[in-house]
Parts: sequence; structure tokens; C-alpha cells
Amino acid sequence: MGDTTVNNLDEFGKKISVSVTQDKMSAYICLGTPENGNGYRYDEVKRALEEAGVKMGINESAIHNVLSEKKYDTMELVAEGKPVEHGTDGKYVLYFSNQTSSKPVIKDDGSVDYYNLKLYELVAEGDKLAEYIPPTKGFFGYDVCGKLLMPKPGRPITKLRGRGFKVSEDGNTYYAAIDGKVEYRNTDLNIINVLQIDGDVDLNIGNIDFNGDVEIRGNVISGVTVRAKGNVSVGGFVEGAVIRSGKDIILKNGANGKGVARIEAAGSVQASFLENLSVVCGGDICANSILNCSVVANGRVIVAGKHGVIYGGDVTGVLGVETASIGNAACVPTIVRIGPTKQLRNDYQNTLAKIKDISSEIEMLNIVLAKYERIRASFPEKFDKDNYAKVLQSKIIKNSERTKYQNENHMLFDLIKDGAAADVNVDKVLYPGVKIYSENLVYETDDALSHLKIKKIGDKLDAVGLDD
Repeated sequence: MGDTTVNNLDEFGKKISVSVTQDKMSAYICLGTPENGNGYRYDEVKRALEEAGVKMGINESAIHNVLSEKKYDTMELVAEGKPVEHGTDGKYVLYFSNQTSSKPVIKDDGSVDYYNLKLYELVAEGDKLAEYIPPTKGFFGYDVCGKLLMPKPGRPITKLRGRGFKVSEDGNTYYAAIDGKVEYRNTDLNIINVLQIDGDVDLNIGNIDFNGDVEIRGNVISGVTVRAKGNVSVGGFVEGAVIRSGKDIILKNGANGKGVARIEAAGSVQASFLENLSVVCGGDICANSILNCSVVANGRVIVAGKHGVIYGGDVTGVLGVETASIGNAACVPTIVRIGPTKQLRNDYQNTLAKIKDISSEIEMLNIVLAKYERIRASFPEKFDKDNYAKVLQSKIIKNSERTKYQNENHMLFDLIKDGAAADVNVDKVLYPGVKIYSENLVYETDDALSHLKIKKIGDKLDAVGLDD
């Protein structure tokens, strides 16, 4: 039972044994069956415990229970120490997944999903990344003999180092300062808004969906999708893939989309060449050649170089088109469009409608706020402060929405206005088979023409010298 046993025997034949465990965290009593039917008293048990050195953690109820139920010749627990609680070390609680995997996912139907591998963890600006839990000092304990047990305090750990995050005033909570991917190892934390892929984007990499810039040094193979809130740069070729960017797209070695690829950029697109694919962008498109493509640029389409050519497909440059040649000697049907598109005009009308609707909502909110103001002035005891704050917050949100649509409306208005003066500049040859549209106007030629500009003159499209 333990390393300490004290026996107490009196002249009435009453025997009290006290046993203390080796770690002195528990004490037991054993009451021998008394002679002549004599019972035990509480003070006798307490004295026996005291003589055995038991001072702390005594369970009075347990002693009374042993005496009242006359539990003789059995060891009964009557005292327990309090274990010391050592302090815990400082630690970080992570609010992002630090587990990535290059293994493909087995879908419910048993097939393998090679396109959506989890190669990185994305966060957005303002996301909570980690929280530091400081070390604790612990709590004192004691044994049944009254010895105080000292806790061992926890140890602090190094503060997180790195970049791309900000820290709360107390230094314990970490937030993302930018959109990007998380890199975390030991106490190094970095938010990186450039995702670099050293090789090809294929089945081994899968689809990419990233909050920042994406830099691909290899090729983008058919069947995959690349999405980025920032810029996308591809060092190799693009095949039948989909690339979407919140800013610019740069295809250093060009793209042959095999008739299925789609390139979408909120900004501009630059490419060595574009062939057999669809391109939509909010800015300019710059390439050495555009062959058999469906292209819509809200800026200019610029096919640079003395050998630059557009042939086949349907190419739209809202603010104009510049190229060395359009079409070819085989008279391949080629369509070039300039000026505002129907989509632009629809978007412009939609923003006007949105502004009108939101303005009506703001007007209603102003009426409600004015009512609350009158109540506050005349009957302050009936003024509902919380509801007033909610209505005021709604008005602030609606004003912000209206400002966003107003800015978009102004941008579209300027784009439509500037697009009305768009032209097509052909430095070398405009071949037969080419049709040039500006809204409901069309220009085409039966002969190869060179060094000319097609622009709106009066109520028709006409050709003039490039220098005119």
C-alpha cells in the first residue's frame, strides 16, 4: 500500500492503522475489529492520522462514513493531496490548414480527380491567421503530509517572423495583410501573393485558383484551369486551357487553343501569338499575330511588328485595331469590329438602372431617419437608438454601392464615347474577304489595299490614307 504504516493500539483493544502511499499523495486508515464491542471515536482517528504525519487533504466525510458504517479490517481512503499542475508552454493556434498534398482525390464514384490538388492554402486580406497562447505559470499542489509542491512554469516560444501579415496591438493575434498563399514552418509565417510554378501546369499540378499573381515558367496543358486575382504570366505555351485573371495576362510563347481555350483578363493581354482560341479582356490585346480567334478587347487590339497579321475569326477592339495586315491572299473570311459593343451599351444601361434603384432605397432610408430624428427631438424616451443605428448603417452601405456603380457608369460612358471615334490602321495589306464593322456600318473591299485607315466618316465607314 505504501512506504509508511503506523499502528495505534490502545488498552481497549482498538487498533487504528494509517498507511501513506510512497508519493505521499494518499492516506488510508484500517480500523481493526474492536474487542468487547467497543467503537471508535472521530478524535481517535484524527489523532492517529496526526501521529502518522497526515495534515492536509483530509476527507472528513470519508472518516465519518467509516465510523458510522463500522468498516473494520479494510483499508479506506481518507486523505488525498492536490497534484501540482505544471504550466503549459506557449503555443500558436493556427486558423488555416497547414496540410497540403500532391495526391489526387478519390471521388465518391471511385474516379480520380487530378485537377483539384491541394498544393497550397489561400487566405484573403484581413483573415485571422494565428493566435499566440502565452505560457501559464501552473498551480501549486501539496501532499497529505503538508509539503507544498512547486509548479514548473511553461516556456514562451519565439514570436512569428516573416512577411505579409500584421499583428494586433497586444502582439498575440496575426492577420493577413495581403491576399495570397500561406507558407508556414516552425515560427516562420509568410503570405506570398505570387505563386510560382517552375514546370508545366498539367495533371500533376491540377487546376490553380490563387488570390495573387501566378507565374508559370512552363506550359499550360489542355484541360486545366488557371484563375488568379492578380496577374498571370506563362513562360511556355498555352494549349486548350482556361486562364482567368483579375489583372493582366502575359503569354510569353503564345497560345494555340485548339478551338477550346479561353483567355479572360480584367486588364490587358499580351502574347507572342494567339491562335484558335477565345480572348476577352478589359484593356488592350497585344500580339504578333491573331489567327482564327474570337477576340473582344475593351481597349485596342494591337498586332505589332512588320509581319503582324489578323486573319480568320472575329476580332473586336472597342477603341480600335492596329496591325500590319488583315486577311490573307486566300481571302479567308475575317471579321474586325470597332466601337462600342452591344454588351457595353447594355452594361451602361444596367448601371443606370442600378443607380436609380439604389437612389430610391436611399431616399426611403432618409425618410425613416428623419422620422427617428423627430422622435428623438420630441420624445427622447421613445427614441430607439439601436434601430436608428441599423438604418443609418444601411444607408452607409447603400451609398457605398451607389458610388461603385456611379464610377462604373462613368467608365463605361467614357469607353462608349471614345469607342465612337475608333479606327482600324493597316500598315501593309487589307485583303478581300475582310469585313470591318462599326456598330451597324460595314466596310469591305474587293481589292487588296495597303497603308490605309478605316474610320467613320459621316454616316459610313471609309478608307483614307494612313497618314491622313
